Parts: sequence; structure tokens; C-alpha cells
Amino acid sequence: MFGNRRSLVYFSLFFVLYELAVYLSNDMIMPAMPQVVQQFQSSSRYIGMSLSLYILGGSLLQIFLGPLADRVGKRKVMLFGNALFLVATFLVPFSQTITEFLTIRFFQGMGSCFIFIGYATIHELFDDAEAVKLTTIMGNTTVFAPLIGPVVGSAIIAVAPWQAIFAVAFGLGAVAWLGLFRFMPAHDAAAPKASVREMAASYRKIFGNRKFMFGIFIAGISITPLTAWIGLSPAIMLQGMGASYGSYIFYQCVIFSGFILSTVAIQRLGDNFSLSRLLRQGAVLALLGMLAAGVLRDNGHLFIAAMFVFSAGFGLFNGALIRISLTATGESMSLTSSAMSLLYCVYISAGLEIYNLVCEHYAYSLASYALFNVPLGLVICLGLFHLARRHDARQPRPALAAAAL
Repeated sequence: MFGNRRSLVYFSLFFVLYELAVYLSNDMIMPAMPQVVQQFQSSSRYIGMSLSLYILGGSLLQIFLGPLADRVGKRKVMLFGNALFLVATFLVPFSQTITEFLTIRFFQGMGSCFIFIGYATIHELFDDAEAVKLTTIMGNTTVFAPLIGPVVGSAIIAVAPWQAIFAVAFGLGAVAWLGLFRFMPAHDAAAPKASVREMAASYRKIFGNRKFMFGIFIAGISITPLTAWIGLSPAIMLQGMGASYGSYIFYQCVIFSGFILSTVAIQRLGDNFSLSRLLRQGAVLALLGMLAAGVLRDNGHLFIAAMFVFSAGFGLFNGALIRISLTATGESMSLTSSAMSLLYCVYISAGLEIYNLVCEHYAYSLASYALFNVPLGLVICLGLFHLARRHDARQPRPALAAAAL
């Protein structure tokens, strides 16, 4: 742990605030996206594309940020990333065309490139149990934003133009920058500087590690259904189903609260829990949710109940999956985390565009989204069981026996 417990607490809080600002800048604008495309006289497919480009922007710098963080220190890189996010967020409201809007959103999405810096710090300073618990809490930010983002965004556009949403995001990001400037430790600033050849060799080992690559692939496709729902639900519900903002918000809250409840459950497990057990239990729960959502697609309330189950299953296995993947390489945590973030964003943005194409073909019907989830849920479940089996095989027998008790 950090030497100063208070600094750890404040750093964690302001890091979470930055992460929240990044995600809220996207989730608050989603209920307003029908207004945005209408103002720019564009088609509904740009609603999903806005999120795809935002996420893709989050992958652009990853391969360089890991080495940079090792050279100059995570603190400097984190503060620069926060500043970049602030500049882009300030410029979005001045867009004059849908092309300008999407382009600036792409650069705004680069702000998420820097989130892995905080996660890498946590994984370097804590053991398995503490790291999984902390990253699970921080991971709640990704889900907390879709819960409150539509509520806040809908409230803002009820009294102000959509541009005001980015003023709120800018304010949150500015407070986060000030807090990180004050409290983020610079404990790694004097780390040995690896040569370009050494870093290239490390990246080859990371990308050549099958366990890491497979784990991040499963992580990417696992979160894609939830990300696709965030990006496409305005078109599916507000435009396709003619739902009210109240119904839209209700659907979001029910679905993503499953993740939060499973996170609370993990916090109550204590320190001696099995990562592979979380993978298996979460996999089964997620698959049941996906299958039920496909079967119950014609009943909106039953559909969201099933998606709640999937979200809860995702919350159970996600922290363990990330931990197992990140620690599989034995390389620098900064380099491994940046490689993870790069792949993660690419998988999510590509998956979101596939969802967008499928749902657009079927006029953004709820059934097209629900049925597309079913085979993906099966792939996710099989992949998680495979990873759990490999993880168990590498653990010492006494540890396995203790985990089984």
C-alpha cells in the first residue's frame, strides 16, 4: 500500500471521479442523441456510431502510454490525459456538423486511454484479494455511469440544450484534475527506463501470451452486450418503441443494478475466495440471463429482468477475469495494462458496430438485440469455464484445497 493511507483514499476518490467524468460524458449524452442526429439531419445509425468512435478513441494511445508511464511516471501521464479530456469536452458543444461532432467525440474518447494508469497502480500495490475488491469497486463506475447518466442527461435536456451536458462533464473533469494533481503519488517516477528494444520485446511476450490474449478477448466480448445496450437503446427504445424518457431510465437502472449487487456480494466474501469459482458462477448466471432475455424478448419487463441476471453474472466474473489476465504475462503492469486497454477498446468498438449493423437491418427492434445476445452468451460461458480450468491447473494443490473449503 501507499505509505500515507489518507493519500491513498483521496487519490482513489479523485481517480474514480475522473473515471466517472469520462463515462458520464458519454452516458449523459445518450438520451439526447436523437436530438443531436435530428439537429444535424443525420440517420439513427450515428447514435451507435457516436459510442463506437468514442470507445475506439480510447484505444488509439494505449500501446504508447504503457512505456511512457514507465519512463516519466504514471502521475504525469495521468494528468496529461485528464487535460486532453477536458480540452475535447470543451470543444464538443461547438460542433457544426455530425462529422465534427463524431470527430471531437473520437478525441474525447482518448480520455479513457488513461484510466488504465490508475488500475495499474492498484494492481502493483495490492494482492489478489485486495486488487479484485478495489478494481471491482472502481469497475462499478462503468456501470454507475449508465445508471445515473441517462437520469442526469434527461434532466439537463429537459431545461437546457444538449450542449449543457458537456459543461457538466467538463466541471467534473476539472475537479478530478485538481484532486489528482494534489494527491496522486509519484512513487514510480524514478523507475528504470527500458530501451525501445526491451519494450518491444516485452510487448511481443505480452501479445504472445495465450492466456492473456484469450482472457482479454473474453473480457471484451463479455462487456459488449452491455455497451451495445448503452449505445443502441436510444434508437431501440426512444425511437423504435416510442418509449418515454422515464421508461428508458427505468430499463437502464434495472439492467445495470445487477452489476452493483454482485459487486456488493464480492465485498462480503472476505479475502480467501477462489477466482476460478467466481468465473464459473458468473458464467452460468450470465448465460442464463442471456438465454432468458432471448426467450422473453416480447415482454419488456421480463426482458429487463433477464438482462439484470446477465449483468449480475458479469459483475461476479469481471474482476477475477481481469486479474487473471493481467497477471498472466509476468511483464510490467503498465505495459500489460496498456495492451489490455488497447485490445479491450478494439473488441468493444468492433462488437458495437456489429450490433449496430444487425439492429439497423431489423429497424432497431428489441428482438434483434436480444436474439443476437444468445450465441454470444454461450461463447462467453464456454470461454470462462476454459479459463477457470486453466487457472486451477496452475494453482498449488494446497491452495486449491483451501479454496474448496
